[in-house]
Parts: sequence; structure tokens; C-alpha cells
Amino acid sequence: MLKRLVAIPVYNEEQYIERVLHRIRSFYGGDVVAIDDGSPDRSGEILQSIPGIKIISHPVNRGYGASLIDAFNYAIVNGYDQLITIDCDEQHEPRYIPELFHLLDRGGVDIVSCSRYLRSSPADDPPPKDRFAINQKMTVIINGVTGYNLTDSFCGMKAYRVPALKPFRLTETGYAFPLQFWVQAFHFGLTVKEFPIARIYKNLNRKFGGELDDPQRRFNHYLEILRKELAQWSISLPSEFIPTI
Repeated sequence: MLKRLVAIPVYNEEQYIERVLHRIRSFYGGDVVAIDDGSPDRSGEILQSIPGIKIISHPVNRGYGASLIDAFNYAIVNGYDQLITIDCDEQHEPRYIPELFHLLDRGGVDIVSCSRYLRSSPADDPPPKDRFAINQKMTVIINGVTGYNLTDSFCGMKAYRVPALKPFRLTETGYAFPLQFWVQAFHFGLTVKEFPIARIYKNLNRKFGGELDDPQRRFNHYLEILRKELAQWSISLPSEFIPTI
């Protein structure tokens, strides 16, 4: 029997944690690990009060990417076959979990990456303009490098074959983590399939930290991280895939 894990990065999510975990348990009864990224609110306390989940606690805030790196390492070290990552802010619906595992079960794919833009619905929330623009422009660049034909390169809800993650050397601890992830997925020859999910935006005023709250600076930061990662693996970035925001 396959060994499965659902991992949840958590940072200041005290208002959502219990509902999200309850919803996950409505669709999935297996192992769950929550990564509390140094939350100064009651997130850690609430997690400790919920039975049946594993908890990784960061003493200080290390970043969204750091939580995903910990989730990957936990899955690898503990011998899991499949992993799903899902955010804790009620913007990812746990009802998709069984189908994501099923897509991995069918074989032929290493990563099932959820997309908020693959299929539109009248019920979808409109995305914040700056976040949508950056997502789409970075997705164009990622596709130009990898040929993955993604529509959403930043969605955090994904399913992975854990053995395929073992060669990765992930170090990006912030919100630029997906850029490093996609470059390495391409470098190591992983196969990818997108899966459409509902587009839900609850935190329209999300902060990225310091100068990254400025969209142009955030876009430039993402480009810098991408260039460094491509250089790390001697992958060229065609000039035609470098747009401006």
C-alpha cells in the first residue's frame, strides 16, 4: 500500500487552521504534517490541541519556501511515496485531495500542479491585478525554459511522487521558491500535469515583506532568483522570454 502524506505550511493562520484540518479530514484520513513557520499568533497553540497530526515548528519565521522544503524532507526521510501540499488560508479546497492522489496513482507523472487559471468558472474570484500579472509573466518565462506549458506557476497546491524529489537541492526560503522548484524539476527530467481548481482569493492585501510589497521590485527579485538558479544548472534563458511587468 502506498504511503501518503498531506503537508500544510502555516503562518499566522489561527482563524483558519481548525476549519482547514476538519475539511481535510472529510476527504482524507491519512498522515498530515503541519509546518508552523514561527507564527506569533495562536497558530502553534491551536495545532498542538488538534490530535492526529505531526507538527514541525520553526522557532522564528523562515519563509514559505522553508516550510515547503521541510515538508519535502519530512516526506523523503520518513519513506512516503506521495505528498500533497496545501495552504492553510482556505484558498485551496481539500476536496481535490483524493483526485490528486488518484492522478499520481495512474502513473506517468511526477508532479500534479494545481492551476487557478486552467479552467474558468463564473464562481471564481478575480485575482489581485499585480499578483496575477507577475504570476502570468513568470509563468511565460518558466514555460520558455521548461516547455511545461503551465498556466499557473505559483499555486502552492501540488501532488508529488516523493522519490522524484530526492535529487532536488532546494534552498530558496521565500516566495520565490516556485522558480527554483520548476528549474530543478526541468533539470531532473520530472513530468508535470496541471489540474484545474477553483480560484479563491481571501487575503487581497497579503504582504510579501519589505521591498517585495512593491510589485516591480518583487518581479525583479523573482527574475534575479530565476537567473541564479538557471546559472546553477547551466540552463540558458532565451532573451525573448524576459518581459517587463
